[in-house]
Amino acid sequence: MIATAVVALATAWLLGVLAVRALWPRTGPLLLDLPLLLSLGLGVGLGLTSMIFFAASLLSAQPARVSAGLELLLGLALGWHLWRRPRLVTDPALAPARWPSLTVAVVAAIFLQACVVATIVTVRAGATEPYGSWDGWAIWNMHARFMFRGGETWASILRAPQLGWSHPDYPLLVPASVARLWSYAGQDAPWMAALVSTMFGVATVGLLVAATMRLRAPVIALVGGLVLLGTPFFVTFASNEHADIPLGFFMLATLVLIALGGRASEAGGWPALAGLTAGLAAWTKNEGLLFAVVIVVAWSLSQLGRGSRRATGCLLGGLAVALVPVMYFKFALAPPNDLVAGQSGEQLGRLLDWSRHRVIGAAFWRDVARFGDWRFAPFLTLALPLAGSGWQRLNRREWLVPAVLVLMLAGYYGVYLLTPLDLATHLESSLVRLLLQLWPAAVFFWCLAAAGGDATPARAPVKSRLSRRFQVAAFALVNLALAGGVLAAFDRQLAPNELAAAHAGGSKVRVVIGDGWFARETDGRDMWLWSKGTATLLLRVDAAQATTPVTLQFAMRSLGVRTVTASIGGRIVWQDRVGEPLAPVEIAGLALPGGTTTIVFATDEPGVPESAGPEARALTFALYNFRLK
Repeated sequence: MIATAVVALATAWLLGVLAVRALWPRTGPLLLDLPLLLSLGLGVGLGLTSMIFFAASLLSAQPARVSAGLELLLGLALGWHLWRRPRLVTDPALAPARWPSLTVAVVAAIFLQACVVATIVTVRAGATEPYGSWDGWAIWNMHARFMFRGGETWASILRAPQLGWSHPDYPLLVPASVARLWSYAGQDAPWMAALVSTMFGVATVGLLVAATMRLRAPVIALVGGLVLLGTPFFVTFASNEHADIPLGFFMLATLVLIALGGRASEAGGWPALAGLTAGLAAWTKNEGLLFAVVIVVAWSLSQLGRGSRRATGCLLGGLAVALVPVMYFKFALAPPNDLVAGQSGEQLGRLLDWSRHRVIGAAFWRDVARFGDWRFAPFLTLALPLAGSGWQRLNRREWLVPAVLVLMLAGYYGVYLLTPLDLATHLESSLVRLLLQLWPAAVFFWCLAAAGGDATPARAPVKSRLSRRFQVAAFALVNLALAGGVLAAFDRQLAPNELAAAHAGGSKVRVVIGDGWFARETDGRDMWLWSKGTATLLLRVDAAQATTPVTLQFAMRSLGVRTVTASIGGRIVWQDRVGEPLAPVEIAGLALPGGTTTIVFATDEPGVPESAGPEARALTFALYNFRLK
């Protein structure tokens, strides 16, 4: 089973690399382009094979066989095309820049350490949520199981009215990719879905580093990769099967290909690939449709009066090919989108409702300030390189990167203005993930702007070269300090059985889940535990002596009003009446000895069934968002 899934993933990757190589301009040696080809090929391959599997699932009750045959034909066609292709014509202007080897070695060593840390965090996050987060198991994997188990009738199952809460109108790149691996392996193992999700995270980091290295310099590329790997929110999302990481990859890929297109003497291939990846973004999530429109608008405006009709035609052609399954799914299979179906002419008046503008502005300020799940926000440090003049030397294609980011934010703002859903709830449940979609592209722009223009150091005057190297060295030192702080924050990453951890009095204190709880549940930033009745938490101190007094902070709610008591060694440390609304709780001044201390939570009322089903859990009280100070 494992070998089959790995082969299926490798096949998708190979097809993606062949497809990207087939459109890649013949302007440089393969070794120079290989990191870009591998990173782009991984995401594009998963996108193309998801389209093929989607088509096969509409044609046959055994789509794996049909899909394998179509993939084989596509691979042979691409291989034949590449074999018949003329030899490469090397452009010496595309030779990589050479920077001080010591600086590159130091940053590369830190980057490799960050990769190891990110891998550990991703594995632990996957172990904590083996079925993915809410979107993973309630939307993407559910739709994947329809395709895997539903035979030829899976589309009608998707349209069942009682499943409207699962967003059946969402495009199918992620579900089809997961269902493809399941069909090849013959089993719907959860880890395969997590593998697909994780591979998009890997491809995003690889693409950012490879593209920046191609356009700027190795030091800038590695520091950009450190910023992305040092974003805890990005790393923990990599395996939890949201579609925001895949969508962020295709957004980044499109902008990278547009930026690369300004350098090639044969630029038709890059715009065609950019159109293809923009279409794959639309095949990933509904926000990708907005992105496709924004790309066409931004590209068209940038080409007015001086653009190439051939390049524009290639971009639109690649986009049209990728939009075929999107349009068929939207018009022939999917029910209406809940945001679109709830619109009416009267709701246009919301555009002038200034109270909605205030709510949206406050939400943007809140989520930008707390974005990334850092213990501190490094945006000030990230902005320092932009204070120079480097961003003023961006070429016309590179300026499209910030233009698209601004247009996407404006589009998201407009959607919130017109949403028929409760505005505060809609913002709370989605805005931070929309920012995550744009984050890789924002880091890419930061790398381009921080490094300045694309002058080749070997051709610059000696004084300019020395100045340039000094700037890069200073840039690296400033951001190495940032990277060290970000990597140190990973020490806060919790194990699957932990609720909180903190340092107190020179020792580390951890809160570990004990007996009497149902499985931990999460939704976005919220995490909670339901108690079965009497339940325990273990306070573990990694030191022989007592620690500085610590404080436990959390919120609590209950099904029905009840008294809840917390005690340590028979001594009551907290007691109160708890009801349905979330209520903040603080237990302060706990001087813990070294080793393990047990805190017992008990209640005076029996559990309440959560539903009428025979397997319904009997719930008493729940602890939310545990903190340790």
